[in-house]
Amino acid sequence: MPPSEIHASGPARGRSVPLPALAGSVALLAGLLYLNALPNPFVYDDYRLILENSSILNLWDLRGIVYRDMTRPLVNLSYAIDTALWGRAPFGFHVTSVLLHMVNVWLVLYLAWALAEDRRRQRDQLLPAVASSRVIATATALLFAAHPLMTQAVGYISGRSEVLYTALFLLAFFAARRWMLHGGRRWWVAATGLWALALLAKETAAMLGIVLLCYDRLVLEGDAKEKRRRLLRLHVPLLAAATAAAVLRVSVLTLVEYPDQAPVDWRFTLVAFDVFWRYLMLLAMPRGQSVFHDVPLPFSPLTPGAIAGTAGLVVLLLAAWRFRRTHSVLALGVFWFVLLLVPSGVLFALGRGEPMAEHRAYGASIGVFLGAGSAFGMLAHRFVRRGRAMRWLFFGLCALFVIQLCGRTMIRNAVWRDPVALSREAARLSPGHWMPRLLLGEALRTSGRCDQAIAQYQTAIALRPADQFGHTKLAACLIETGRLDEAAAALERLETVSPGSPQASTGLGILAVLRNRPDEGRRHFLKTLERSPSDRQARQLLAFVEGTLREEESRGVCSELERLSAAPLLYDGCAQGDRRPGETPEAVDHS
Repeated sequence: MPPSEIHASGPARGRSVPLPALAGSVALLAGLLYLNALPNPFVYDDYRLILENSSILNLWDLRGIVYRDMTRPLVNLSYAIDTALWGRAPFGFHVTSVLLHMVNVWLVLYLAWALAEDRRRQRDQLLPAVASSRVIATATALLFAAHPLMTQAVGYISGRSEVLYTALFLLAFFAARRWMLHGGRRWWVAATGLWALALLAKETAAMLGIVLLCYDRLVLEGDAKEKRRRLLRLHVPLLAAATAAAVLRVSVLTLVEYPDQAPVDWRFTLVAFDVFWRYLMLLAMPRGQSVFHDVPLPFSPLTPGAIAGTAGLVVLLLAAWRFRRTHSVLALGVFWFVLLLVPSGVLFALGRGEPMAEHRAYGASIGVFLGAGSAFGMLAHRFVRRGRAMRWLFFGLCALFVIQLCGRTMIRNAVWRDPVALSREAARLSPGHWMPRLLLGEALRTSGRCDQAIAQYQTAIALRPADQFGHTKLAACLIETGRLDEAAAALERLETVSPGSPQASTGLGILAVLRNRPDEGRRHFLKTLERSPSDRQARQLLAFVEGTLREEESRGVCSELERLSAAPLLYDGCAQGDRRPGETPEAVDHS
């Protein structure tokens, strides 16, 4: 349903800008704010999701696209479309994310307008709905378009799931609202279909059923019979389907993706409460933004922070429920914000991912902006009635506020242009955590500064000795800088902290080949295959040292070994000439 078809109530109030023009103007502003993000490079997970993702090279291989990311296949499909349109350069991927953000800004403006009109029709609101719906909608959309906390979802290609699921989530909400107001089977089908697509972009979309139920109970008018119709035909089916999807997702996570993971620690739920308030503070005061946030784990629910975070959230929800008779849209905004943060909190409690990432607040922040837009509408109504001078002063201050948000957004986009600077910022803000050091080491390594990355990897390992990734990347950088003995020591330490690590045995095998010790390398590659029989790299390297690899593949392995080796490559199997790997040096005619 085109949002312009949403039913409006109430007479037109004088000459006003058409709603599509308002939405288009704010969406255009959002696009302009992210122009300086378009040249930004790939960073962090972009390498894994884009450059190392062979499934997106063939747009018509839908089976491979879905299999590569079974929990969010629609996101992987969007990457495949970008690859077909733009190639594998980051510019085109950024264009798609920015366009999706512009669509979301358009939809958010219509959402705020529609909710304001719904509230205008409510008969039991203690606070009169005197504010202009257009003013509320414009303020809400401007905040969403310009707030710098949105930059990680929009400017970070790996944040695609956020902007994509939010677009589908909002469209599903509009379709469901149309059905709830006017009926019509096609709108019910559209709502459930769009919701299913949103689920294929991110599991957070499972909260649509609860959000719609809150909207029905808090904002939408209707007698008992009408509310019962909506409950039985829409809310119950959506909630039942969401519950089944949640059970399936958790089962896949615990039984398939991470079967050997440690048991769930109930204290992680306390972290989710703390993270909620951190997101809210960043929305209120966007300072201290970072690609990584160090959130400490409370060791007891009786600590002051844990008590304050938990009690504060309970009080906020109770206050929002009691406030529903005063301003229903403000109450809905609170529930929207909390509900859309629940899935990421649950996944962290199950041991998946970091506790906090700024891009996760993208869709949830709409609830906060709805509340802020509604409050602005009420203030604007009061100031407009106090004369021209006060009106100009009020809107001038508001314009300055939006301009400074725009400036912060553009500055934040510029920070993402340099992965090393982005990682240094995270390390500065979280000096005692291992992850920013690891990120900084990776940024330095991918920019060709392995000599500087080594110190960062060593610091990360000192902070978290059990992390395998740090040991592996440290060894790789030591090899690239020609420090083979130190690389061997790093891999041996990895064997100690993680007995049976296939990365350790593979790395030691590569070191042996670089030192022209193929028999020793062969033993290490066999050990890797004992530990991980499906390890493709170890199988290829084993065939290489045994001389059974095809000639083209052998040349590729030699090229990679030459790239890894800072000193001249010693392995006889890669000596210049027409000798195949496995032949002895004496068998080659060098004349």
